[in-house]
Amino acid sequence: MNTRKRLLAVTLALMLSSVTSLPVQAEYRDDTWLRNVIGPELLTLGDEFGCHGLEDVNPNEDSDSVSACLQYLTSRINASRWGQNPISFGTPEGEISENLTETLVEEGFKIIGDMSYSDDPRLRVITRNGGSIESGLADRSLIEDSEPGKLVSLYWIARIDDMNIRRDRDVVDWLSEQPYWFTTWGEWVTHEESSLRITVHSVNGSTEISNPESLGWATPGTVKITGLADRPGMDWSDGGYAPLNLEEIRLRGGYRYSNGTLIITLPQGESVTLEGIHVDDIEVEPTLFNDLEKGIAIAGHHTTNMREWSQDFSDTPLRFTWLIERAEAPEKTLFLPLLALSVLIATPLAIRWVLIRDKEDESHNRPSNLDSLRGHLPDDS
Repeated sequence: MNTRKRLLAVTLALMLSSVTSLPVQAEYRDDTWLRNVIGPELLTLGDEFGCHGLEDVNPNEDSDSVSACLQYLTSRINASRWGQNPISFGTPEGEISENLTETLVEEGFKIIGDMSYSDDPRLRVITRNGGSIESGLADRSLIEDSEPGKLVSLYWIARIDDMNIRRDRDVVDWLSEQPYWFTTWGEWVTHEESSLRITVHSVNGSTEISNPESLGWATPGTVKITGLADRPGMDWSDGGYAPLNLEEIRLRGGYRYSNGTLIITLPQGESVTLEGIHVDDIEVEPTLFNDLEKGIAIAGHHTTNMREWSQDFSDTPLRFTWLIERAEAPEKTLFLPLLALSVLIATPLAIRWVLIRDKEDESHNRPSNLDSLRGHLPDDS
């Protein structure tokens, strides 16, 4: 009897502990490729990492998803080779609510897109004006006919629900061969700001060009200098940079001279002196990196898996703004709750059954009154 009770107690304890100690699944899952191998490699090449929030959560309705995405991203990878903090956010189509605007600004975001609009001067809106690179939707003419000197932003998504999306191989191959500046949302905007901050001063009969440091990303700026009779001597504050080739499409510090025009890309906190050049004899204006025709940025929307989203472009010079979205964990089933409920119901029933059996055994094994009486009678033999 005691052995049976102990066995039942141990069995019930194991059943209850197995249910209550099972791990609780997280609400959202991690993309391990973001911080391992693929993410760091793309960061080095010049890609940008921004936010798109949480899967199936509209940030217009739940602005807390902005900070949740930001914490998820910044704990795994830097936003750019120019800055640690993310500044680009993929916002819902249409007008951005006032509450979402304030949340974005408070969290340090300054660029939104690419089917949204906002009149708030604190936010820079990037418009999807280059179409998509998806097979069947890509349109070369949108890129070719775009205005020179402007940014062309294209759309990419690798998967919608359970459907995998294919890239337009012909358009991707064609685009990769064009003499465009392949950049990102954040790099484009901060390069433009950096270029506008560049100052020009006359120093002892020469011209000093300086790019002051900023509080944000340390993105270089570029200016075009015209009116030169010949290539001037240049004295760099930080030792100098190698000349830029006409074919270079990846932002870096350097210079290129051609036919009386000098293009200088100057890192922040540095200066260069054009020796013997009088400031009144030249014109200086901001321009695109390497004086390229236009900028091309591709936004990877709802990026939940870096391997899936980037695998088709590893051998191209294209650069992406990956709008990272934390994906939902697999849906929880009713198995565990039902198992727990079954154990809770079965436990008192099992105990009751054991008690009944114990009583029956005691009744069966107890000697009857007649047997007791016989034990006291004398033996006739």
